[in-house]
Amino acid sequence: MYTRVFSGFQLEPFLAASNDPALRAELGLKAEEFVIGKIARLAPLKGHEDLFQAFSRLVPEQPAARLLLLGDGALRSGLEARARELGISDKVVFAGLVPPTEVARYVGIMDCVVHLSFREAVSRALPQGLAAGKPVIAYDFDGADEVCFHGETGFLVRMGDVPAVTRHLLDLARDPALRQRFGSRGREMVTASFPVEKMIEDLYQLYVRLLREKSDQHSLGASAQEIT
Repeated sequence: MYTRVFSGFQLEPFLAASNDPALRAELGLKAEEFVIGKIARLAPLKGHEDLFQAFSRLVPEQPAARLLLLGDGALRSGLEARARELGISDKVVFAGLVPPTEVARYVGIMDCVVHLSFREAVSRALPQGLAAGKPVIAYDFDGADEVCFHGETGFLVRMGDVPAVTRHLLDLARDPALRQRFGSRGREMVTASFPVEKMIEDLYQLYVRLLREKSDQHSLGASAQEIT
């Protein structure tokens, strides 16, 4: 038996996130460009190579697509070299390590959030993106399917299926109404399940129930001893 308690967070900054033209301009992104965001350390198993491959296949169909990477790490120089090798370096923005208080502001200028991790403990990037009303694309790892509902809040892809990632990116790039529908559904789901206050209450109620069950078991044991 198990109980699921979602890892809640402060939703308000993400719910209030907007497509800030000043931040776009600061990063060299134009208003009409389709911005694909990824929030992750530049580290193994985070799926950056797969995203680069999918993005390089998307660009001929969508020249206005741009890739915005939040995070830093040991793989940065290698990923910068890989972007040059694929001919996409002028379309990839390495924003570096962004303070936690600024993440929502950056998510606000994304048109979708892609998370192609091969392994995660808790995928915070997905509910953050959804809270900001952004559709998501994710590999079907660990608990990704608890927030990325295929065809409802985004697209859930078999791990390693780069062509499928490209197809779904193209779907989102071509269809603003689809992005809006997925984003609205995602925001609705996250607002119901991920408030930090709900997490605290759920944990509290879980402990109360477990203590009650333990107390009941103790009482039953004591009664059995009295009978014998």
